Amino acid sequence: MPGRRLSSVRPPSQPLSGFEGDIDFKHSQGSSDDHNEYFGTTYHADNRSLRTFAVVAADFKATWEKKLRERDDNIIQTTQKELHLAFQKKETEIANIINDMETLHQDFFAILEDKKRKITAAIAEAQEELIPLAVQRHQATISLGHEVENGQLEGMALIKGASTQDIAQELGSLHFDC
Repeated sequence: MPGRRLSSVRPPSQPLSGFEGDIDFKHSQGSSDDHNEYFGTTYHADNRSLRTFAVVAADFKATWEKKLRERDDNIIQTTQKELHLAFQKKETEIANIINDMETLHQDFFAILEDKKRKITAAIAEAQEELIPLAVQRHQATISLGHEVENGQLEGMALIKGASTQDIAQELGSLHFDC
């Protein structure tokens, strides 16, 4: 006779696990007395054993799953802590880099300001040197202007004197009949 499938009996409080639903029971090949014995008192004892086995297996499975969940939760918590620490470390590194960049930026602008002040001071010194030169040139121009003016006045006086003589000579050469 082929193997017979019997569903295991489980207490109503226990969930049905994957392997409890169908259990194959194969009886040994023997006489019909063995068959009756198997399905008689032995069957009830085997049925109780199977129920106990199913309860123990379900309990083991629940415990195993609980331990797996706890292990997974611990792994997740540990990973989250490590990740949090890594993020904090990177945030600190980034903050330090930003501070270094700001310091470099401030130093750069301080150097630029120093160079700008030096250039401005050099321009001011050059201007201070140019002022006396400009004053000298201005005075030389004024002086030259006076010389030109005096030359013009002398030239005009000479022209006036020459023209007065010419006029007198011309007048002297003219005879008037009156």
